[in-house]
Amino acid sequence: MYLFYISLKNSFVYRYSMFFSCLGSILVIYINILLWKSLYKENTEMIQYMIRYTIMSNIIAMIYTPGISDSIGGKVSSGAFVIDLLRPINIFAMSWQTELAKTVSKFVVQGLPIAIIFIPLLYRGVYSNILLVLLALILGHILLVLIYALIGFLAFAIIEIWPLKLLIEDTIRLFAGSFLPIAILPGLLKSIATVLPFRFLYSFPLELLFAKVQGESILTNYLILLGWICVFIVLNFIVYKMALRKAVVQGG
Repeated sequence: MYLFYISLKNSFVYRYSMFFSCLGSILVIYINILLWKSLYKENTEMIQYMIRYTIMSNIIAMIYTPGISDSIGGKVSSGAFVIDLLRPINIFAMSWQTELAKTVSKFVVQGLPIAIIFIPLLYRGVYSNILLVLLALILGHILLVLIYALIGFLAFAIIEIWPLKLLIEDTIRLFAGSFLPIAILPGLLKSIATVLPFRFLYSFPLELLFAKVQGESILTNYLILLGWICVFIVLNFIVYKMALRKAVVQGG
């Protein structure tokens, strides 16, 4: 974990950048709050729910960093990742430790101040299943890392991964429940969101937090989430082997 500590120290170097990122997140939350107050001005209960949903969604976003795709993709496209095979730590673990350090620093510098600032709006809600929520967030972080690692390894085939990365980011914004709860999406979009794995990043932990999912549904969702993680582990392994074979053949 030495690489993690080094990356964590480096991430705190750009304090002004992180400060303005935090300020930007706070402004976005305030704008969303004003939007929900305008849309649901006749429904006080819905306004309070959407305000809590918006704040918690933005805090959760701090633990998701997609940078691992660029870290892996750059080395794969150039063939430089073959050199990493000589090191005592593999490219995935090395890239993940760097991203984990960014996640921790981002949460400390941005997530905690946001939580503190918006405490007056958060404490009115009723929260439950805190341990299950934490477990869902940890598994969600793993799922996101695997998704973007797969994009990075695909660089051996598509060279420029940024269009695919952008597509995934936009898809996550729409179908993960980061901005809108999946429950209020139109019928077709709701059905698509239910099938895709992205809902486990935001919608599922937030539904747990606000007691919108209970009983056997919790266990079912966890099993599906673990199933998706296994799927992406297998996909990453397959694509990694293909990328390694191509890099070796090309003399990378």
